[in-house]
Amino acid sequence: MFISDIKRVVEQVSRDKGINREILIKALEEALVSAARKKFGSNVDIEVRYNESTGEIEVFQFKDVAEVITEPDLQISIEEGRKLDPECEVGDSLGTKMDTSTFGRIAAQSAKQVIIQKMKDAERDAVYSSFIDRKGEIINGIVQRFDRNDIIVNLGHTEGILPAREQIPKESYRRGDRIRAYIIDVLYDTRGPQIVLSRTHPDFLIALFKTEVPEINEGIVTLSEPHVNPAYGQNLQ
Repeated sequence: MFISDIKRVVEQVSRDKGINREILIKALEEALVSAARKKFGSNVDIEVRYNESTGEIEVFQFKDVAEVITEPDLQISIEEGRKLDPECEVGDSLGTKMDTSTFGRIAAQSAKQVIIQKMKDAERDAVYSSFIDRKGEIINGIVQRFDRNDIIVNLGHTEGILPAREQIPKESYRRGDRIRAYIIDVLYDTRGPQIVLSRTHPDFLIALFKTEVPEINEGIVTLSEPHVNPAYGQNLQ
């Protein structure tokens, strides 16, 4: 077996990361087909199957029985074919189980990359699912770093971005500062969900007023659509 304890790894990743094990197995099978073709050539007819009982991934190479061999990677003589199946005839396709240890480092690395990628995909999807319904909420975070004029905010399990256009003029932060912002969008990206934040959105200012002025929260005082000069709110955190 090219990778140790594949069954245990599949079950653990499926359980811990919430990845459907069938999806993980299918991805591993596809990765090994690719690894086999890198090792033996793109013309070989390869089939990969996960053996539930043994917990191993088995690789089979198929060749057509032919009277005259013109493509050794794809054909087998009738004499050799009948050693595998005494009843085979010309035109039949015969499969032989390959020794996956011959795949070496390429196969092991391919399997490892598939598992890592699937875990990243699962984590990305989980974060996106947890934030997609939170648009319009105020969230607390910590300034993590700066990307040009944008502020990258640590939100716990993921990062948010406070673009320069959504920042209050003259308001400044340092790494490690606490910050409160409004979730204006949640974008799905292959690199990970992007949580877009704002400190100038009118609804953010309304929500802040509600927390500070009980009469607004109780409906005694109402706020119409505001036209707030962002410079006046620079100390609202």
